[in-house]
Amino acid sequence: MGPFPKYLRFNALIAEAIVLFAISFIFGAAWWVYLLIFLAAFTIAYFGTTQIASNFHMPTFCSVPNHPKKEIAITFDDGITNPEQSKKVLEVLKRYQVPATFFCIGKNMESDAQKAVIQQMDQEGHIIANHSYSHSNFFDFFSVQRVKEEVQQTDQLIEKIIGKQPLFFRPPYGITTPRIAKAVRQTPHKTIGWSIRSLDTVIKDEQLLFDRVTKRLKNGAVLLFHDHLEHIPDFLNVFLEYVLKEGYTVVGVDKLLQLKPYESN
Repeated sequence: MGPFPKYLRFNALIAEAIVLFAISFIFGAAWWVYLLIFLAAFTIAYFGTTQIASNFHMPTFCSVPNHPKKEIAITFDDGITNPEQSKKVLEVLKRYQVPATFFCIGKNMESDAQKAVIQQMDQEGHIIANHSYSHSNFFDFFSVQRVKEEVQQTDQLIEKIIGKQPLFFRPPYGITTPRIAKAVRQTPHKTIGWSIRSLDTVIKDEQLLFDRVTKRLKNGAVLLFHDHLEHIPDFLNVFLEYVLKEGYTVVGVDKLLQLKPYESN
């Protein structure tokens, strides 16, 4: 038998906590023992749920550890929230001849302007990937069926726009749960995470953002940005100039991770 799947450990953790509670009760343990057990279980579950690279609930692809080449991949979330801002990002990427992966929200792909930007991304060699339909704040509480429906609905929109069915999925906020894991297992998708979270939605100062990202840069890294933010195009100009001078090659996340981005026809 192979190793216990990481994305099933949550259920095992809960079962273990229940057993420990029962043992403590039988042997009359003090109240603080219950508290410690609860806190330990909660901490592990919280970390596994919020840290996509932990692989706690489901297998994810977040980087290439010990990668021998100076290659990195750039990804953007929440497309296409603002088509005009996305176009500015595309201008910078084209200037430096750099590919990227855009994880798009289904509800943000329905206007003519949004569809046109997605087509432009595809035509310029970027990957269009699935970031759910609603990007709801409560996505991690959705049922398995509803998660699956959101993923499939977004797939259909992408295929209708560019004629390709995506195989890359990134859950909203990078949150993973047993229900999301079960839903994704019922689809052909690979879940793509990141190894460097820029925090560009919080850090507006370009120098602070630059310092944060470059200090964490290493071979095989997958970076997370958001293409709808006003300060990102100017930041990208400085950042891409830096990484190219440092000898890094920016490749598609498909090439870096050696995964197919679309279903074969």
